[in-house]
Amino acid sequence: MSNFLDNIRKGGEILEKPLLISHVESHLIFGPFSRHFALGYAVLFGALVGLIGGFFSVNISIGRYIGRLFDKLIFLFVPLMMLTWTRRQQAILGWIAIKSALGIAAFMMATIGAGASFLRGDADAWPNLFLGLIWIPGVEFIPKFTPNQRYITIARIILSVPCVYFGVKSGNWHW
Repeated sequence: MSNFLDNIRKGGEILEKPLLISHVESHLIFGPFSRHFALGYAVLFGALVGLIGGFFSVNISIGRYIGRLFDKLIFLFVPLMMLTWTRRQQAILGWIAIKSALGIAAFMMATIGAGASFLRGDADAWPNLFLGLIWIPGVEFIPKFTPNQRYITIARIILSVPCVYFGVKSGNWHW
């Protein structure tokens, strides 16, 4: 068992590369996490809320819920594993996960969402395209811009406001 825990700790050490450290330390959200707060606690809280919320969300039998509970236990294992790492290692893992997920979502919005909207002639085609292009990761990976990554994130948020406004105003986006 101790060999298993040592391998988990070594997994966190693999993430600590100078390039990743500089990206995370200069990030608007993950920089403070890497210095002051363990991200594993936030992920653990989210997993527990998901488990408890899933119990109350659907009227199913207790036997079926217990079956679904075993499927969701992986979401408790990951934050518990993260808590064995340092705060910086946790922040690096969170940064990689969020950059990957947002990159895939932004790429899909710019290609599939905008492409389908252009083909149908919908009014939300341009907001879809611009919102996808704004959030595709890329500029922050240029070494000259890495220290100013938090300003890039703030600029993306500010540029997203008119895209979201026009997307909602088109009538095809719903809250």
